[in-house]
Amino acid sequence: MNEGPDATLEVVELVEDQARELLRQLYLLSGSKSQKDISYSQYKAMSVIHNNGPISIGNLERLVGSAQSTTSEMVARLTKAGLVTKVRGPLDGRVVKVELTEQGHQQFCERRDTVRRGYRALFEKFTEFERERFVSSINSLNSILQQYSD
Repeated sequence: MNEGPDATLEVVELVEDQARELLRQLYLLSGSKSQKDISYSQYKAMSVIHNNGPISIGNLERLVGSAQSTTSEMVARLTKAGLVTKVRGPLDGRVVKVELTEQGHQQFCERRDTVRRGYRALFEKFTEFERERFVSSINSLNSILQQYSD
């Protein structure tokens, strides 16, 4: 690789290309292409809600990593579809949180099973060494990114 501004641009372009390809591959493995009920973005939001219990839109936005308007629109679509519901806080009625409905929980679990089958099919093709290296690499990447994003 070069040094100076051109080197930085080269790294940025490489990371951009590799990140886009990684996300594309994960999208395909997730079964999103064959799922018609909920999008992968909706699945990610539902996963955060499932794992964190009733959650505010602000916290959902932060944990999903999307803009507030995008998160609000997604919650509105999920609410209209009967997959999430908004609940007011028991101590402060101004606090609104989002939680999965029974139907939302069921669709989330079905989708999670599809995603996990896709990942399992991939990892069954890996050797033990490749699986360990993959997990180690993902953990390292997440640790590095968290240092600079928090």
